[in-house]
Amino acid sequence: MKGQWINIYSGDLPLRSWWVNSGNECEYISIVLPEVFGINNWIRSFSEKLAAQNLPVLAIPLYGRTAPNLDLGYSEDDLKLGRHHKNLTTLKNIIEDVSAGINWVKEKYPKKKIAIIGFCFGGHAALIASSLKEIDNSFCFYGAGVTTPRTDTNFAPIDLLEKVSGNLNFICGSADDLIPLKDRLEIKKMFKKFDPLEERFSYVEIKGADHGFMCEERESFDKAASLIGWNLLMKELIKR
Repeated sequence: MKGQWINIYSGDLPLRSWWVNSGNECEYISIVLPEVFGINNWIRSFSEKLAAQNLPVLAIPLYGRTAPNLDLGYSEDDLKLGRHHKNLTTLKNIIEDVSAGINWVKEKYPKKKIAIIGFCFGGHAALIASSLKEIDNSFCFYGAGVTTPRTDTNFAPIDLLEKVSGNLNFICGSADDLIPLKDRLEIKKMFKKFDPLEERFSYVEIKGADHGFMCEERESFDKAASLIGWNLLMKELIKR
């Protein structure tokens, strides 16, 4: 199922986004938040893979103000450039841009539930966006830095958990140096604090998996771990 480039608007700011419409069969519609590398080939292909399961997908950029057309590979230079733009983001802008995505998909499918799926920095942003009341289910794949206060807010994304009204899934690997053991323990502790019965918050740690394990184009791709992540998405979002 082939996607297309569209512009959605966050205020007056056009956000060049990737839209894959798969119809009205699925209960959910999803907003995908990309890695530091932008809406690149892998994000577009993953969105199309989701849409092939009858899940409509809107992938929105996180660097709409500084690099609206960013589309990088996975070299060290690409990583350096992506991190440069990551460091220019603000929590306020992330909320504004995800809200613009929510409004756009709601116009298309007003009765659908909304899931947000983020990878890498997109996982960090997905945890922030999970605090929006319109989000029914969030999937934060290896979102690093969520326990560290952001420079633009002086609080950490994990401190927003009390505002999360939907389900929240955090998925990472035990071999991910960007999410060290101290951070993983803090995430589990905070999940337990705000959801002691484990009814809405789910922490999934995959033994031996590294950062980026879902992405076939990265050296850290892990087929078995990616299948665990994919099956979690299917279980939560696709009714068989």
